[in-house]
Amino acid sequence: MNIEREQVIAAARGDIPMDLVIRGANLVNVFTAEIYQADVGVKDGRYSAIATYKNNEPSFHMTGEKEVNAKGKYIMPGFIDAHVHIESTLVTPDMFASEVIRHGTTTAVIDPHEMANVLGVEGVTYMIEASQGLPVQILTTIPSSVPAVPGLEYSGAEFYAEDIAELFKLPGVVGIAELMDFPGVIKQSTRMSEIVQTGLTHNMLNEGHAPRVSGRDLQAYLAAGVNSDHESRSKEEVLEKLRAGMMVYIRESSASQFAHVVAEAWQEMPYAINIAMCTDDVEPNDMFHNGQMNRVVRRTIEEGVPAALAIRFATLGGAMRYGLRDQGAIAPGYLADFLLVDSLETMKVNDVYIKGEHTVKDNKVIKEITSPIKPLLKNTVHILELTEKDFFINAPIDSGQATLTTIEFTDIGTTVQGEVLLDIENGVVANLPEDFAYVTVINRHGRYQKPFIGVVKNAGIKDGAYATTMAHDSHNLVVVGKKPADMLIAANKLKACGGGLCLAQHGEVLAYVELPIAGLMSPEPISSLAKKVEAFNKCAIELGVSVGKRSPAMAFSSIALTVIPDIRMSDLGLVDVVKQELIPLFKSTIK
Repeated sequence: MNIEREQVIAAARGDIPMDLVIRGANLVNVFTAEIYQADVGVKDGRYSAIATYKNNEPSFHMTGEKEVNAKGKYIMPGFIDAHVHIESTLVTPDMFASEVIRHGTTTAVIDPHEMANVLGVEGVTYMIEASQGLPVQILTTIPSSVPAVPGLEYSGAEFYAEDIAELFKLPGVVGIAELMDFPGVIKQSTRMSEIVQTGLTHNMLNEGHAPRVSGRDLQAYLAAGVNSDHESRSKEEVLEKLRAGMMVYIRESSASQFAHVVAEAWQEMPYAINIAMCTDDVEPNDMFHNGQMNRVVRRTIEEGVPAALAIRFATLGGAMRYGLRDQGAIAPGYLADFLLVDSLETMKVNDVYIKGEHTVKDNKVIKEITSPIKPLLKNTVHILELTEKDFFINAPIDSGQATLTTIEFTDIGTTVQGEVLLDIENGVVANLPEDFAYVTVINRHGRYQKPFIGVVKNAGIKDGAYATTMAHDSHNLVVVGKKPADMLIAANKLKACGGGLCLAQHGEVLAYVELPIAGLMSPEPISSLAKKVEAFNKCAIELGVSVGKRSPAMAFSSIALTVIPDIRMSDLGLVDVVKQELIPLFKSTIK
């Protein structure tokens, strides 16, 4: 019989040399939350032995085929991103891996929710196949909300329990992705209860998404078998979920930063073990300049959590969550995925080793990273031929005034329901006040219906129009603008190029970013795509585009997210998220 770890054990005994010895590094022990000097020996891709220092000398001496002097540096396990959407980086899995590995992420648990909502099973299969054989270990959770709320929107596909069960057969699947239809889980709608049960039956994790869910509703959500969350927005919410046994992910995304909230809860509950970390959605230019999981660790340390604990949350926390029994720590027998950094304050990654192989040197990838399959290039923007009149708001009266329901953005980017009194001339809304704009969500998945036009307040846009197909979660075509003519220009540009981002003004396209893979991703590297997004952002800022903490490029990407309170818009109209029902645009009219 071949003994798999025979050489690892022999090297641990000292009978044979190590393949690699890292000498004198400050080892971050995530089991005990200690930092101390040690030599780390690696054999056959695993840690073989750790020699701690006493009186400035290792407790035993190891020889290695290769040796690295790491005195003054910190050695820590590779980071595990517990929940991330690759599509939000706007690049393919290989380009994603090429960038995140520079920032210390060696395992990512992805939710290909965006691709699923556009291309269904084909989209999920592509993401999994394109993620195979990369140096970053990419595990997959199967999207649960396709679409997010059936009956209130139409996406490019529909997933039910039997579809998810079939996708469990694909490699590297570890669970069901965030169950965003939390009212359906709590109230036990047929669709959601069957999906959750499918996860339980197949011994798969059911990942959560429960913003502001508390009390008996939270108890019901947990009782159903959904026991993680990355949506907590207050200390009290985090404490309640930790005490209930929920796995809470510290999230620092491009739009949502909540390290401070979990840090506040940690001060009150310092012995909690049910904490991990995730990035969720990080835009390409943000990642390129500010990092990925190393940014989450850095922010958590800045908020007062001891460095060794913050690193535990980013490593062992994710490993425990997903049952990665030989990952997430530096200890004999564990896979040798580790980082070397100069400073715990900056958390800038110098070197990354994957199974003992030097993969990133001086923050540059030194191993070739390529996808095993070609990009899934196909135009998925299928909409009607539109005219300028299709972007007018048609009224139920020929002339007079009407009170319309509006979507109002708050300072932090959430939405509330409002209203506005507008003049009606020749059967259409005549003009909008300065701080209001037109908004529409056009189905781009082949339903070929005329767009529903509504009104949004505090969008910031002063002139022109903005359009995107990166519109969570069904990824229909969102267009926001001051003038219907410009809205038409922007929509047609994205129809022609297969999706992406577009700005138009005075009848011309000002800036655009092509995303030809499902209208969500580009096959180019993040370094070049980041420059395009930055140029787009600069133009958008000049037009006044601004919503909460979101970058201008993604300012309106969540206006169609029908699972985030209070009011959103789908391709079918205005949606009351709390009541989960469509609401009328016109509240009253005066002739």
